[in-house]
Amino acid sequence: MLVFSIENEEVKIFMQKLLKEDSFDKLEIRNISLETIVKYEILGNINKDYLQEDEKRYFVKWKELKPYIVNIIKGNIKPKFFKIVFSLDDETVNAVCDNAAAMFLNITYQNDSIIGTTGTSQKAFSLDKKEDKIWEEIILKFLKKNGINIKVEN
Repeated sequence: MLVFSIENEEVKIFMQKLLKEDSFDKLEIRNISLETIVKYEILGNINKDYLQEDEKRYFVKWKELKPYIVNIIKGNIKPKFFKIVFSLDDETVNAVCDNAAAMFLNITYQNDSIIGTTGTSQKAFSLDKKEDKIWEEIILKFLKKNGINIKVEN
């Protein structure tokens, strides 16, 4: 598991990438907890009755949900807290690793700083951490490519 933090001016850059640019748009949303004037709990499961698609996916993409989240948090007062659990879509996960069932990126914002963690879920039990290492490298490259500077925690 990779644990990293984003602080100071880097938080503003990260939020720009998250909320105004398309850097995270292809990732799926498993769930979001958000605190502003009230607390929101959002599950990323697609309501198949609402969204008429032929696609075989279970979770909404960040691109589809982002406008609603931006609308909730826009204004002069920063959110008190948010946590977003992103994941790769199943097709990409299967292409990246044989034994990975899911690959997650957890982002938590609180007290003007961001903590990120990565994790994987395996199809079959294994002591091998290959999937974790591959996912960590993918996330590190993704953050670097998008100009997001992080501090890796030990």
